[in-house]
Amino acid sequence: MANYDPRKNSIKVYQNLKAVKESTQQTEHHDEQKSQAVELYTYIATWGLMRLKGEDPALVNQIQKQKILRCFFQTLGELVYPNTQPNPLVGMEGMRKIIGLSASEYLGLTGVALQVAREFSFWAEALYPKQRSNNDVNQTTNQVTTVNS
Repeated sequence: MANYDPRKNSIKVYQNLKAVKESTQQTEHHDEQKSQAVELYTYIATWGLMRLKGEDPALVNQIQKQKILRCFFQTLGELVYPNTQPNPLVGMEGMRKIIGLSASEYLGLTGVALQVAREFSFWAEALYPKQRSNNDVNQTTNQVTTVNS
């Protein structure tokens, strides 16, 4: 019997999402990446895994969101098919793989994908913290001062 380590998914998501963030030099793109990572779970739960995979070509003008989507499928493939090269969920081969699954295999893959998407949401919040500007601090200070006056 194989041992199940719940940290395995978390570690893989953390490493891959962190690599995407670090490869993006312009921090103004981080909010877009974070938004996409957080939305994965809801998208899969609402529309399904095959529909999410179909989003890749549609995001051609939204490169940061596309990076996260590709990272997600890369990570999912590494977790579900760890000894398979090339990764069967990457690129258009990934769509063919998903289409070719039996109904029970697709439902199983979707269940794992939902768990991975939850990890993406968690790690996005940790890796892409909301930046506080001086204006935020001053507004807070001014509000406190106004209330105490």
